[in-house]
Amino acid sequence: MKLGDTFVWCPAGGIDHLWIVISDPAAHDGECVVVNLTNSSHGKFSYTLKPGQHRYIYKDSDVNFGDAFKTSEDELKRQVAAGQARLHDPMDLKIVKEIIKRAKTHVAFPPILRKLLPA
Repeated sequence: MKLGDTFVWCPAGGIDHLWIVISDPAAHDGECVVVNLTNSSHGKFSYTLKPGQHRYIYKDSDVNFGDAFKTSEDELKRQVAAGQARLHDPMDLKIVKEIIKRAKTHVAFPPILRKLLPA
């Protein structure tokens, strides 16, 4: 896994979401931060992705900064190998850089994860 890789996964057994790797596991001993996309609220703190910005996106979708969490590259690989997650097309790095920029100041993004984000 690397910055910008995506996968479809539902950690709680509900609805699948597209998850995006927004930090480089190689820079943090295999640890990385992931965020997911969810239904768009078009709120003032939203960062909305549109259909066409990624093959998985078929409707306006917000980056869900509040669900961001730290995981490991090994854990993601285990999830894929077990069929719990499936790899998808990488996200355009311009979009990933914008997500990272917004995560650094977003009120819902867990502050403890900011140290893992690229400069």
